[in-house]
Amino acid sequence: MRPALLLLAAAATWVLAAAVLAGLRYAGQLPDGWVSGWWIAGLLLLLVAAVDALRPGPLASVAVHRQLPGSLALGVPSHVSMTIANPLSRQLDLYISEAPVAALKIEGMPARLVLPAGTEQTLSYTVTPVLRGDLLLARPVARIWSRLRLWQHRVRPGDELELKIYPDFAPVRYLAEIDMEQRMRQLGIHQALARGEGMEFKQLRNFIEGDALRQVDWKASARHRKPISREYQDERDQDIFFLLDCGRRMRHKDGELSHFDHALNAVLLTSWIAFRQGDAVGLLSFAGRERWLSPVKGDQGIKLLLNRVYDLQSTPAHSDFIQAAEDFSSRHRKRALVVIVSNVRDEDYGDLLAATKLLSRRHEVVVASMREEFLDQVMAAPVATFDDALGYAATHGYLAERRKVMEQLVVSGVSVIDTLPGSLPIQLASEYLRLKKSHRL
Repeated sequence: MRPALLLLAAAATWVLAAAVLAGLRYAGQLPDGWVSGWWIAGLLLLLVAAVDALRPGPLASVAVHRQLPGSLALGVPSHVSMTIANPLSRQLDLYISEAPVAALKIEGMPARLVLPAGTEQTLSYTVTPVLRGDLLLARPVARIWSRLRLWQHRVRPGDELELKIYPDFAPVRYLAEIDMEQRMRQLGIHQALARGEGMEFKQLRNFIEGDALRQVDWKASARHRKPISREYQDERDQDIFFLLDCGRRMRHKDGELSHFDHALNAVLLTSWIAFRQGDAVGLLSFAGRERWLSPVKGDQGIKLLLNRVYDLQSTPAHSDFIQAAEDFSSRHRKRALVVIVSNVRDEDYGDLLAATKLLSRRHEVVVASMREEFLDQVMAAPVATFDDALGYAATHGYLAERRKVMEQLVVSGVSVIDTLPGSLPIQLASEYLRLKKSHRL
């Protein structure tokens, strides 16, 4: 409980009156009885304030109910509905708001309400998650004026809510459904799958114009007295494993999302496509956040993966690629496509080369690395001053060393993706499809 503006104004008026009375007394013009009247006014104000403070009513019975999704997506606004019910026999004048929380950006709060006795009112506002993971949304904060508006009573109506904030890969998936179709056509995958030119036998079907002669099953054609083709599909039930770096470099932000969030988007998009292709997906996170997911597949695969990674965060830890490769090799023996998702620097070359050599003995390896956007911005900016020239030269040298690391990895037989964070989801998914089409998995 705290004094309201009306009580503070009354108290200030009483104190100001004391100053006026003191001035009149000093001037010898103080009328009789004014001092007594001032004391009586003060005592009445104190008495009224005390009675108003002690008769708030059963404010704990004020009911608040919030409706919002149990799971939210990072960066995606969600609408919340809050219903406030007044069961008291008097009108309530109040402010209500959500308690501040670092993981949410709240718009449309606080709100001012006047609730007649026995009524309820519904508010709508928006919350936008800015951090992933588990969230305990505290009870709302309400400040209710007393009957005479001399005090504000602070109450916490309603219940706490447990929420999950997931990565948001829906926009990436939407774009992928457009862009990936084009990329699949460029790679010959879309039409090839329709015409059955994979490696694994699927079924016999009628010959279609454009089928290769090698697809014709001559025995079946003779038996049915019409051309019959064998239809194939790309091999299924292959394992795709992501080695996800949670180290300190992944904390860098380009825009509102960190490199780690972009990496999660890429993992989820590629996994979603892999599930559609009939493959299984597993994951090992390393560098401060060690988490293991054995290969999963099918319609529930993406949900299992989401629930396993939604609360992962990057850490200040150093990224030990060799340790991650050894941990993975000791846990998974079946041949797989192993994708290391990180932000590779030139000083990583020795450890990364040793890790990829260890993995390449049994697996197909891809290194998917993100680079900071400001590097490209520095290289594209005009050089107008000496400081600009120094910055350009330093950036050019850094990128040259980085390219050398990537080229050496390619020479060692590793597939490499080096791209901006926002482009990683599409490029990684395309590389997976390319390797699958080339039957290297």
